[in-house]
Amino acid sequence: INEINVYINDPIRSKFSLYWKNSDLYCLKGVVKRAFSIQAASAPIERVFSQAGIIMSPRRTSMNEEVFKSLVFLRVNQNMI
Repeated sequence: INEINVYINDPIRSKFSLYWKNSDLYCLKGVVKRAFSIQAASAPIERVFSQAGIIMSPRRTSMNEEVFKSLVFLRVNQNMI
């Protein structure tokens, strides 16, 4: 929580990438790195499709689209929660 307050109150005067490269906000830096990294392979999207297939089972065919999207998002990002 303290790092979030520091970031919110920090007048950013540099480019996004330079700010985080030089930042002392180590916890937030890790989150930003994971959230904004570009994947070099197709494995991450394959993992998303795999998780979506597990979630959308024959017993859950009446699930609405928003619930499905939310469940996939939470399942794929559970290590960040």
